[in-house]
Amino acid sequence: MSPAPRRTQEERREETRRKLLDATIESLVDGGIPATTGRRVAELAGVSRGAQTHHFPHVAELITEAIEHLADRRVATMRRRTRRIHETDDPAGTLVDILHEDFTSDLFRAVLKLWIAASDDPDLRRHLEPLERHLRDVSGAFLRDAIQQLGAPEDLAPELELVLHAVRGVAVAELFEPQLDGRRIDAWSTVRPLLVETLSQAADRH
Repeated sequence: MSPAPRRTQEERREETRRKLLDATIESLVDGGIPATTGRRVAELAGVSRGAQTHHFPHVAELITEAIEHLADRRVATMRRRTRRIHETDDPAGTLVDILHEDFTSDLFRAVLKLWIAASDDPDLRRHLEPLERHLRDVSGAFLRDAIQQLGAPEDLAPELELVLHAVRGVAVAELFEPQLDGRRIDAWSTVRPLLVETLSQAADRH
């Protein structure tokens, strides 16, 4: 058996950068911006402090690029999940589940924490706004595709917006509401069938 080909310097460089960006996201999710230091990111990435400063001399630069990396990952994940709409005989239920998966993901948690931090940080907000517009465009395309799969005209958009905001609200509540006796109240199992019914009935009316 021949040995695996050695990675090129460029491949090793890209792997180190990816580890640093993923570690920055992990740090942002766990401790927010104050905890996201160069030393902490290097530790999470499993690389030396020197490697971290070589690729990203300033933590602000690292956080900015990590935000872009996060947006790219969320877009890629959303597009991958969208394929399920075309492969199911229950497009309304699948759509609701996809939205819930997105809003309860670590990627969304990271975005949410960044926006909370940006409320007191105008510079961070300026970095986030164009990326949020891009995510909104991708989400809009996803919802338009979902409308087609539901067999409904585009004027179903208000019902989809209602479902979108409801799913996001439940997901945010699940993130921040305290547990009772070590358990969270399972609001999703109650809300989900109502949202699926809302979409199905709206599509039938149209």
